[in-house]
Order: sequence, then C-alpha cells, then structure tokens
Amino acid sequence: MLNRFKSVLMNVVGATELGLQYPNDSDNNVVTDYINSNFIVEIENKPYSRPRFLGLTTEETQVSADHKVRPIIVPRNLSRLPWCAGYAECINAGKSTWNEDQASATRGDLKLLDINVTLPYVMFSMFDGHGGYQVALTARLHLHRIILERLIAIPGNALLNEENNEPIKGKDLVIGAIELAYRQMDQMVEVQAQGGGGGCTAITILFLNGRLYVANAGDSRAVLWRGGIRYPLTKDHTPDSESNRIRALGFLRSNELLKGHFTPLEFRTRPMQRELGSTVLYREPYMTGWAYKVLTHSDLKLPLISGHGKRSRVMGTIGVTRGFGDHGLKAINTGVKIKPFLSSQPEVRSIDLDKIELTERDCIVVATDGLWDVVSDGTVVNILRKTLAPDTPSLEYRLTMGAQELVQAARGRLIGRVWVGKSEDSEETYEKVLPMASVDDISVLVIPLCPYSWEHKQWSETTHQGRKCSMDSLHKSVNKSV
Repeated sequence: MLNRFKSVLMNVVGATELGLQYPNDSDNNVVTDYINSNFIVEIENKPYSRPRFLGLTTEETQVSADHKVRPIIVPRNLSRLPWCAGYAECINAGKSTWNEDQASATRGDLKLLDINVTLPYVMFSMFDGHGGYQVALTARLHLHRIILERLIAIPGNALLNEENNEPIKGKDLVIGAIELAYRQMDQMVEVQAQGGGGGCTAITILFLNGRLYVANAGDSRAVLWRGGIRYPLTKDHTPDSESNRIRALGFLRSNELLKGHFTPLEFRTRPMQRELGSTVLYREPYMTGWAYKVLTHSDLKLPLISGHGKRSRVMGTIGVTRGFGDHGLKAINTGVKIKPFLSSQPEVRSIDLDKIELTERDCIVVATDGLWDVVSDGTVVNILRKTLAPDTPSLEYRLTMGAQELVQAARGRLIGRVWVGKSEDSEETYEKVLPMASVDDISVLVIPLCPYSWEHKQWSETTHQGRKCSMDSLHKSVNKSV
C-alpha cells in the first residue's frame, strides 16, 4: 500500500529528491483519501548515508566521517542542486560517530488538477540531529514528501489566490500545510522510534508561486544576504528564548508534568537552603517585571529552565526546544519526560519575491549551529562579499566556494589537539589568542534568489497566456453552439 501511495503522490507532484527517481502511476482518489486521514505511515530505520546530491560512494561516505581530518565535502556535480546552489559540510571533531546533520533538495511541479495548472516549486531542508543520526536521516527522506502531500490537498484556486481583499490567502494555506507537515513528521518519528531515539532541528526553504517560505524549528538559521547586507529570516528556539511558553506549561500542569522535581518559577539568583524564610526576587511565567516572595522548601526544587543563551537547558538536559523526535528523552536523575515541553511547530515566514528587486548575487545562507556558534555576522558578510562579488569564475562555482569558505571559517584548523579559528584581526598572529573553532557538525547552503524569480515570471506569463487561450476557445465554442 505504501509503495503504491508513493507512486501516486510523485505522479501528482512530479518530485524528486535530487539523485532519486520515483516511478509514475495514477490514482488521485487514493492521494486525496490519504491526505484527509490522520493515518501515520510506519517507516523503517535506514543505514547511515549522506545527502544524495553529494553523489558519494560508500567508500567516500566513510572517508567523510574522519574526525581527525574533518574533510570539507562539496557536491561532485554542482548541477545536482537546483540552480547550482552552494553546499558544503564537515563532520564534528569526535562528539558523535557519524555526521548528524542532514540536508535535502527537491524540485518538481505541483499538478493542480482541479484547475489544470502545473505549479513549479523548489524546496531545500536542513536537519541538525542529536542523540544519533536516525531522526535527521528520516526527516531528510520524508519531510519534503509530507509537505507536498499537504500542498496538493489545497484547491488550486485557493492556493494561487493572493487577492488583498480575501481574509485567507494562498500564502496562509501554504503556511498551514507546512505546519501540519512538521507535526506529522514528528508523529512518524515517534512511531519509528517506539518512544525512544534522538531528535533533530529542522529548517525548510520553499519557493512556490512567487514566494519564499522559510520554516524553522530549532537553532539552525537562515539569513538573507541582499545588497551586501544581512537580514535574519529565523530566530533560535532555545529554553532561554521560549522561557515563557515552557514555564507557563509547567506552571499550569505542575503536578502532572514536573512530578514534584522542578519549579516553573524564575528566581533572580538560584535559591539556597540557608535562605529559607528570607525574602527573594522571583517572577512567574509571562511576568516582565519582578516581585518579592518568602522563600519556602518548594522553591528549592530544580529549575525547569537553567542557564542563559546557548547554555540554557530544559530540566538541565536539552538546549533546543523545537524540532522532531526526543519522545523518549527524560530529565537526568529524575525520569521526568521532557517531550511535553518540546514542540515540532515551526515558525514560518513568507516573502513576496515579486516585490523585491534582486541581483544575481543576492542569496540565502542556511546553516546549522556548527557555523553560527563560532562565526560572527561580520565574518559571514565578508566571506560572501569576497566569494560572490567577482565576475569569475561563473556564479555556480562561486556559490559553492562561498559555502566552502564558510565551513572552513567555522571548522578552522587543528593545532595540536585543538581546533582553532582564524583571528578576525589580520594583525594578530599569536596562536594562544586565536578563537576556538567549532567541534560540531557543520552544514551550509548558499541559495541564489534570482533564478527562481526569473523562472516564476516566465511561468506566470506562459500560464496566463495558456489560460487566456483556453477561455477564448471556450467562449468561441459557446457562441457557435448558440
């Protein structure tokens, strides 16, 4: 049944994960029935692999996992990525056996059968795994399909509708489809792991009907580089940034979720036993100010959220609060489940590319935190300016060079037993003051914007002419019959 469904779906959407072909079939009712149901497909664990667009052999996959050398891997054939987008990656310095980052690239056509229109799309996704590679790998293989399932369930006229006087526009339906797909992906991972396994963050870039959609759940980031200026497209989801949501849930369902081990209150400083009976500063969820209370034994429980910034943790255990998986994760030394405080819901941003003047050097940079944790915004801008500004070599090579240079900046070089970066001060040469480099997995995509903008304008003109001709033919037929 599942194989039959895959064939049906891919016939409707014309999709491929780059490097993977799907057979054709036809049975549109089966697709509709499947989409309208809440049935979760069981999926099997797959052996470790790298993104298909890299074109690695089995031996090359093994070499890519060398923790001592940490080779920077780029696609052998640049044309396997849409518009020859730039991509580069390297493995961590030994924190996990395999590279737990994954990425996918898909392009195809949504066949809107109810209005006889074929709508091109391009989709990129990136996943940063933790606690194993399996959840990120599963998301790489399945998330783009689930998103497409949800998109083809939208009536064609509604999907293409962008009228300002309409309360619900096509972009709202696309955002809803992505949100539902993320939730379904998380449910599929739960079935796969049977309550256990690790997890991953997720970020998706979708080009559809002249718009750019950026969906993010976790701490990977996407930034728009336009006219030499960096514009953030996402924000990190950490215990610190989502403190109010997490504390409020713990406050409302304290007995059920915290099991008497944790407190959802936030204190100005960690309460100590010797302070019992004294007055301390604290606040409850959603408070922006502070208040005083007399410290009691209940206030000495472990904090639901500890630390700040990248060091913040839920129940002292996990540092990201959105993504897929982690269904079996429990707080250290307590056995309290953490999953209720985590969310698979992405934050989705939509941009109308038809309203932006673009140049061929304008692009989106998507990367896991292996880059953003150690490379400053200024360094990212400088690298992109250096690699994309020249006229030679051709742009497709410069995009890959940009991705490669960004990974190199984050990975640094090995001095003794320590990976160190390059000082941003060109005058500084002393190794003892060089910044630390990333020991995490690093993945970077550099996606050009102009090619899609050009393709969409051409599609719009062709489709408009085709539909106009169809309407003219229909009117002529009606007039003749009359």
